[in-house]
Amino acid sequence: MSNNKSIWNKASDFLALTRKILLNSVTAIVLVVLTFSILGGLASSFGGEEKVDTKDKILWFKPIGVVVDSGVNSSDISLDQIISGGGQVEQHELQDLLDVLNNAATDDDLSAVYLNVSELGMYWSSAFKLADAVKHVKDSGKRVIAYAEGYGNNAYLISSQANEVFVNNYGGVEAFGFSRKREYYVDFYENIKLNFNIFTAGDFKSGPEPYTRDSMSDADKLAWNEFANPMWKKMTSIMETGRDLPKGSIQNYGDNAMEMMTTNPETAEVAKNLGLVDHVVTREELKAWMFSEYPNNEDDRFSFPDSISIYDYLSTLDEKENKSSNNIAVINVEGAIMTGEVAYGVAGSDTIVKNIQDATDDDSVKAMVLRVNSPGGDVWASELITNALDEFKNTGRPIVSSMGDIAASGGVWVTTNSDEIWAENDTLTGSIGVYGIVPTLDGLYDWAEIRVDGVSSTKAGEWDERLAMPDNVKTMIQASIDNTYFKFVTKVANNRDMAYEDVLPIAGGRIWAGNKAFELGLVDAIGGLEEAISSAANMAEITDYNLKTYEKPMDPFELFINGLLEKVDFKISSDPRIDFLNSVLPKHFKLINPKEKSVLAYCFECDLE
Repeated sequence: MSNNKSIWNKASDFLALTRKILLNSVTAIVLVVLTFSILGGLASSFGGEEKVDTKDKILWFKPIGVVVDSGVNSSDISLDQIISGGGQVEQHELQDLLDVLNNAATDDDLSAVYLNVSELGMYWSSAFKLADAVKHVKDSGKRVIAYAEGYGNNAYLISSQANEVFVNNYGGVEAFGFSRKREYYVDFYENIKLNFNIFTAGDFKSGPEPYTRDSMSDADKLAWNEFANPMWKKMTSIMETGRDLPKGSIQNYGDNAMEMMTTNPETAEVAKNLGLVDHVVTREELKAWMFSEYPNNEDDRFSFPDSISIYDYLSTLDEKENKSSNNIAVINVEGAIMTGEVAYGVAGSDTIVKNIQDATDDDSVKAMVLRVNSPGGDVWASELITNALDEFKNTGRPIVSSMGDIAASGGVWVTTNSDEIWAENDTLTGSIGVYGIVPTLDGLYDWAEIRVDGVSSTKAGEWDERLAMPDNVKTMIQASIDNTYFKFVTKVANNRDMAYEDVLPIAGGRIWAGNKAFELGLVDAIGGLEEAISSAANMAEITDYNLKTYEKPMDPFELFINGLLEKVDFKISSDPRIDFLNSVLPKHFKLINPKEKSVLAYCFECDLE
């Protein structure tokens, strides 16, 4: 009896302690948020709305994070983010960055523009636009000073358009072109006795190759080189023009950099000697140089010049007010297409379908622009989005699709209900193909000498993933993949007003640049989001309109957590090897889910360094 009582006492003490910990934790979070809220409220009450002064300041253009079409606010902190050692990724909308640069070009109040984009991730299409905007600033007579502690392709492309290019003395220029390397797992999975059954439709659909090969196929090499080589040629031409270098200089540098840097290990000096940069400096030397050119108001030579940040400057720009009763809905499909809610890097079909339905129910919406920046994903999720678009189209209102940096595989699927499709010259599109990957554990079970046996009510219910996949199951799955591919090509053919047989040669999982897709008839016009919006307005026969965008709604708890995350920073250290694995694996494991046997229209070919 005493023993039983002791056990229950211990259990009661444990539960009491647990309740106390939970209560104290929640109380601490609430107090932190309330404290920040009260302090913020007091500051705004006593301080009023402070006007941002731009006079004689330098625009400090140093965005850190990633370029997106539309930022996603989310209170979700995933395991991926925790392992990689941080909170939410800083997102910068491309149009905001372009607006800042374009306005800076003609702003007489600004002294100059300081440019550092070395910590900004983006696709090449966005990089080309930002490079053009920087060139516009320089051509307008505004001084642009670029600095980085190391330049990659995109950072150097943009920075090469500046008046002066600085690099840290321990840095260099690594504008070495497009490299696409993949890991091939076939031998690894054979070693661990895990079998993958691969089903494809499309000769160039190379997504599953890591599971079937130990090297890149000739078809994959051909498709990639035909896309990447013209893009690299365009990029090097812009770099060389910006730096006033002879044609072929960048290619020669990339081909011979290793030998040059062996002869002279000072990589920054190598870049300077070739004219790729103007100055090699330490951070302190850069600060001293800028002080000599633009002394700050405090006359403090140890501080940088008086400056204004990107978003402070953006707040000074006048927004156009339009009191029109007409709206054009802009629906974003950004990231890998999956079922569920929208999050950073994920185009969640549940959220997107809800946004489309809201636009459908809104009589003030006269047209829709579908902005796609996605390598595709799950076929089922893509079809859910397409079905919702079909419902909007049946109301008689036009849909215009605008392809951003990338609109491939499922990113093409969701455009097939459009009245018109626009793409950028440099959009990565196509990859019209389908595949499925189904892992089985029979090899592992055989190795461990585990036997699986039993009975089933029907023949169709006999097989499970612990057994080798029989031929009749393989045949059935391949038939399903082929049928999905037939539907995909048919959707494209119907939308493009082409014969099915004419689409097949340009489908097959092959990727295309936007200008080539235009030549092939896969898109209607070359242009950006603004052109697509104007075209949608013309189709709807309206001359005045507002743009109506949609964001994922957040419940009160999500708003509470989101506010907390914005105010309280956290950092978890992790092994860099784990960081690397985390950067490579999540996309594959999220899409290839053994429990769901997903049919994929995802462009793994679009992964780029």
